[in-house]
Amino acid sequence: MIVECWNHALDAAKELVYQLRAVGAHPMFLMEDEEAYWRSVETLATAKLGQVSASEWAALSKADAYVFFPGPADLPRYRKNLPKSAAAAGYNSEWYRRAGKAGLRGARVLLGYVSRERAQVYGYDFDAWREMILRASSIDFTPISRKGKKLAALLSRDAEVEVTAPNGTQFVCELKGRGALVEDGIVDAQDVKDGEFMTGVPPGYVIVCPDETSAEGVVRFDRPVPYLGVQVTDVAFQFKAGKATWTAGSNADEIRTQYDKATGAKDRLGWLQLGLNPEVRYGFLQDDLVAGAVEIGIGDNTEYGGKNTSGFSFQGRLTNATVRVGKKVVVDHGHLAA
Repeated sequence: MIVECWNHALDAAKELVYQLRAVGAHPMFLMEDEEAYWRSVETLATAKLGQVSASEWAALSKADAYVFFPGPADLPRYRKNLPKSAAAAGYNSEWYRRAGKAGLRGARVLLGYVSRERAQVYGYDFDAWREMILRASSIDFTPISRKGKKLAALLSRDAEVEVTAPNGTQFVCELKGRGALVEDGIVDAQDVKDGEFMTGVPPGYVIVCPDETSAEGVVRFDRPVPYLGVQVTDVAFQFKAGKATWTAGSNADEIRTQYDKATGAKDRLGWLQLGLNPEVRYGFLQDDLVAGAVEIGIGDNTEYGGKNTSGFSFQGRLTNATVRVGKKVVVDHGHLAA
């Protein structure tokens, strides 16, 4: 088993390594040092970034499982060096290709996103955020999986979806019988067979790509959208004849710059997502995982089986929505229906 982390998650990763040995597993421990990383990003040529050694590829091919605590911790520094930071992760697609070929099962531990630097720039209470993530990661994932699979079966049919909320949200779209995906914190044999070998901890959500041309109406999101260290407020999508326009309040220029540069289906409906975790709380990066949360995105959705190809994607979340799939209400004023 491979365990990988950055400095800020070292204590948790060390505990995991110990517990793996205690149950008879054989861990390999990798750590990305943040200062060494930033020195490389800020001083080396782009061509020297994003390279993976043959020994690491070999380890990946032999491992049964992989756990990753993401980084870096310093989000403002990442944003300041965005092009080269992206280049430093240029191996990602090849990593996923090789991991899938090797039959690896993996988990991305979202505790890795909980850093004091991120908490400061977003205005979060670090201790409350950390405690919430640990609590939501420690529950039995089986009920989340059962609920997610039940919703996924419903969302995988041909049906009309309606999303409404007291804030003026009135939105409809059409499902096309595409398979919905469940993020339930469990990677079983069927997941590996389907190519879904990585999961998030804590989970969970169910996500589907509706007909990209079918959206009509207005969605007014009631949570700010975190984006590389800033909060984009008052985000709204307006859909007409299947095409989206969007508006926002503070920090809208951060998104507009990326939108204007992007090509492809950046103005089409991308996905619909429903949160499943009863222990996740609003107010942090993981708003989408709250049981009953509704996320709607536009732009690239190829990761989830959709047809939109673009260099842009953008999403928002609703906390008090009602969602109807066909004749069945699955979310009722922000709460998952029974």
